[in-house]
Amino acid sequence: MCGSVGYYVMKLREGNMYQNKPSLPATLRSYGRVWLKLTTQQFQSQISNARGAAVLFIAGKLFRLSTAFLLVYLVVGRAKLISGYNLEQAILILALFNFFSTLTQLFMRGIYVFRQKIVDGTFDFYLLNPLSELFYSLFSFTDPMDLLLIIPYGGIVVWAWLGAGYSLTLPLVSALIIALIIAFIMAIAWHIFMLGIGIRYLEVDNTIMLYRDLERLAAMPVSMYGKWGAGVLTYLFPFGLMATVPANLIFGLANPYYLVGFGLLAIAQLKLSLWFWKKSLLTYSSASS
Repeated sequence: MCGSVGYYVMKLREGNMYQNKPSLPATLRSYGRVWLKLTTQQFQSQISNARGAAVLFIAGKLFRLSTAFLLVYLVVGRAKLISGYNLEQAILILALFNFFSTLTQLFMRGIYVFRQKIVDGTFDFYLLNPLSELFYSLFSFTDPMDLLLIIPYGGIVVWAWLGAGYSLTLPLVSALIIALIIAFIMAIAWHIFMLGIGIRYLEVDNTIMLYRDLERLAAMPVSMYGKWGAGVLTYLFPFGLMATVPANLIFGLANPYYLVGFGLLAIAQLKLSLWFWKKSLLTYSSASS
């Protein structure tokens, strides 16, 4: 009877699904409190272990961003246009990418330590917890240092937006928020898919690194990679939604209703990834096996 531990856990939860089931707001509050508690503990741990880490982390990130801006300036400054975008527009795309990328990664750092959780048996504990094992696997490790970057990155976006000569209007800001939500859903779907691969094959680190390498391509306008490259980065992955699509909304090159199709695509990807996660969970047989 070696069986799958994941299978028995899922059957047990199905049996208890309709017994004292809490309302959706109560469930969200429970997850929110747990996430806040875990993030607070992580922040306290980092403060106690390395007091200068925050300064060094932010300085390193801002230095990396400044070198990226320098690269854009040198490339576009010499070529005058890059895939139809001028220097100010390319800088705004880069600023949007860094802001959106940091915000979407902020909540999903748990994937970097997921393999270790499988190996050392921590995932077995997640399966026995009342809250979802997927929640703990993906959202249990939030780097507080990323929170400190949101404000300066947001300020850089506003600076680049106004510097490009476009008005900061409520409809455009609303469209960008919607694009961010859709990109976040698509990013969650891909992270869930990678977690499923981790359960099946214990391979997460190289997969997430490949994902991040592809993500960095979106720091430039995705149209520069050709029709097929832009299509993959925009419709298969959420990278186009992190910068080029929101920028096109600001530049008046795209219709806001364009986001409806992306929303449907994001929902489809999320459903598919959850299906893959459940199938992968059925193959899990605990660290002791």
